[in-house]
Order: sequence, then structure tokens, then C-alpha cells
Amino acid sequence: MGTKTQFFIIATILLAAITTIFLPVIITTISLAYHHHHHPSDPPPDFPHDATQFLRSNGFNFIANLIHISPDLFISTPEATIFAIPDSIMSNLSIPPYMTIELATYHISPYKLTIQDLFHKPLNTCFPTMFQQQKISITKKDQQNQLLEINNVLITHPDMFLQPSVAIHAVSGPFASFKLLPQINELPICNINQSQRLDVIKIKAEWKMMVKFLTSSGFSPFAFWLYNVLDGIIKDHPNLHTMTIFAPPVIEIMEMGPSVVHKLLRYHIVPKKHSFKHLASMPEGASIMTLCPGKEIEITGTVGDVSDELLSINRVEITSPDLLSSRSFVVHGIARAFAMDGAASSVS
Repeated sequence: MGTKTQFFIIATILLAAITTIFLPVIITTISLAYHHHHHPSDPPPDFPHDATQFLRSNGFNFIANLIHISPDLFISTPEATIFAIPDSIMSNLSIPPYMTIELATYHISPYKLTIQDLFHKPLNTCFPTMFQQQKISITKKDQQNQLLEINNVLITHPDMFLQPSVAIHAVSGPFASFKLLPQINELPICNINQSQRLDVIKIKAEWKMMVKFLTSSGFSPFAFWLYNVLDGIIKDHPNLHTMTIFAPPVIEIMEMGPSVVHKLLRYHIVPKKHSFKHLASMPEGASIMTLCPGKEIEITGTVGDVSDELLSINRVEITSPDLLSSRSFVVHGIARAFAMDGAASSVS
């Protein structure tokens, strides 16, 4: 065997040894370096599937089915907060079919908001929904007792379902009221400026105090319906700072259409504060404009002496003058509801 042949054999053996010993080390080192700089990302959570399964197992079949059938409603934005309405509430809502989707999108915000995120926001903070950019508002919060309301609706199960970009809370009912009209309207406090917002907060606080007083003073039916038209009045009259309210003890409006209900209630509200003394000083036949468009009430009976406390408006006697008064309003109790064309009322 020649020298060259021996050298070739020895070189081949050495190369094989080097390859066998060091190549795995090199490959391992390169692999570690690659993974150090290229972390493999975990697959994103399957939101539609996970949320659907969770909600169904907890009795929220309506929202679960909607997520399953139309997931794009809920994942069209990078983040989302969903407020889930219980099945028992949804099954009792009398709304047109097309409004089901509108109602659902009104309960979706394009931001992830955990319950702590919501608690950290000031009271009356408004944030957008997926329904025509209309907003919802934090109307009550008590962090100590972990109570929070959106649009006056309680969050019953906060942080019920959480994923990196999605939060789901259960609520006690819908954020929109369908008692009078089948439509979704954001709270007036969400579409006014800061100065007006403070005025609205003040007016609503006084309004609630007035409703509570009337309820305990024998004017419960009127107080109930008055409270239900408050948001509409504030929306239509954002600069309403004072008013006079004529309260009948009974008002039957169950057979009336929603638009007539609104008109009749506003027919009992004057956009200016009038004490009994001021009303009594007006001449018989004097007209006073009400919040019902184009409708006035008329002084039909006057007194010679204010102390006699005898005065009628639209031929209805004021039975409890200056029943309640504040800086913004005055309430007079009347014997029966004012009659209005197109509306029927029953009194006692």
C-alpha cells in the first residue's frame, strides 16, 4: 500500500469521525439559535367555538347561536366586549325579527373591557357599540360591592368569559327599552357636550326624586309613565332647565299608541316654572305652551284670593298646588288628566 493511499484512508477516517461527533452539535446549535430568534407563536384561541360552547353550557343559547351562525358580527374588530342577554329575556321581547341583529350589535363594543376596566372609568362614561356607532353608558357603579350598570341594566356575571381580545359579561336585560317604541335609542347623556351632560345629570337626579315623591303621594301611575318618557324629553329639549308638571292621580293609557302616550305626557309639562301664585295671577283665557308640539293649556278658572287655592286649567281643578318644588321644577296635583284630541283618559 503506497503512502498516498495510506494518507487518503487516514483522512477519510478522520473526516467521518469529525462528522459523526460534531455535526449533531452544529445542527443543534443552529437549531437553538433559530428558535431563540424565532419564537413559534401559539395558534390563536378559537373564539367562536369556545365562546359558543361556554355560553350554551351556561344557558345563553340565543347569543351562542348568534355567534355560531354569524361570527363576523363579533370578530369584525381586533377586540370586542359582548354583553349577553339571558334567553328568558330575549324570548319575551316583542320586537320585529330584523331588530334581533340590531339589538345584538348594540350589546357589542369594539374594545375589550373587563369589569375592572369598566370600574376604572368615571360614572356616565359613554363608549361605542357596533350598532350605528351608538353609545352605551356606565350609569351606576359600586366597586366595593362589585355592582355596575350599563344603561341602567345590571351586569350580573362580570368577566363570564375572557380571551386575550374578547370579554363577555352577562347582563340582566337589554340596554334598550321597548316599552313604548320598538326602536333603539342611545341615552341622551351620550350625545351632548360635557356642560350639557352635567345639567342632564342634575335634572335626572331631581327627576328621580320627583318620581319617588309622586309615587309615595298617590300619583303612582302618572309617575311611572313620566319616568319612562324622561330620556325622550331630554333628547328633544337639551336646554330644558325649568318646568311645571301637572300630575293627575290616575292616567289610563294602556290602549293608546306609543306616539299618543308621548304626546299626552308632554301635554302635562310646561317648559317654564310656574308657582301656583303665578298661575293664579294670570287672566282667565291665558294660554301656556306645553312640551307637546303645538299644544297649549288654558287658564279656565281664576280665584279672587290666592289663599282660596281654587284654580282650574283646561277646566280641571288644581287640587294640590305647589305639591313639590325645587330649583328646576314645580309640581301641581290636578283632579284628573287633561283631555287631548286623539287621547282618552280615565280618572278617579
